[in-house]
This record gives sequence, structure tokens and C-alpha cells, in this order.
Amino acid sequence: MFEQFSLVLSALYVVQGLLGLAEQRIYPTERRAREPLVSRLHLVSSIAFTVGGIASASWLHWNGLPTTWYPTILACGMLVSILVQGRMYRAMGVSHSPVIDRVSARLH
Repeated sequence: MFEQFSLVLSALYVVQGLLGLAEQRIYPTERRAREPLVSRLHLVSSIAFTVGGIASASWLHWNGLPTTWYPTILACGMLVSILVQGRMYRAMGVSHSPVIDRVSARLH
């Protein structure tokens, strides 16, 4: 059970990281220049979460669950990602992900 939950969290890490990278492409350069530290932190965390999710899923696949605390560690890491993303949204002056607006516009 813990192993499957950890795999789901690893997949969420990858999705969260890829969405963060997509957001970086959507924000105009002048908007990112207003808050360069937050923008760079968001970019670095997006890359780290993508790589971390892939590494975590690979580890679980090949070696199994390292400890029963592993899902808790992954969940705490997800909290860090949410906090960084929230700070990025406040810095850019948006209430939600611009990726949602793009997807919604394409669907309608």
C-alpha cells in the first residue's frame, strides 16, 4: 500500500514539475524580471521536482520502498512545491495557473 501511494506521489512530482516548466514558458520575460528570485526559485524547483519524481519512481520500481516514512517525506516535499508555486502566483499577480487558462481556451 505504501509503495503504490509513493508511486502516485512520484507521478505527481513529475506532473507538478512539468506544469511548473510550462508556466515558466507562459509568463512573459518582463513579468519574470519583476521578481527574478521567485522566478528562478520556481524554475529550479520545477526542474528538481521533475527529476526527483522520475528518480523516486525509478528507485521504487527497482529497489522497493526504502522506509515506511517515504510517503511522508514525499508529501512534505509536495508542500514545498505548493508554497513556491503560491509565492510565484502572488508575485505574478495571478490567482491560478495560466496553464488552466490555456487549456480552457483550447477546449472552448
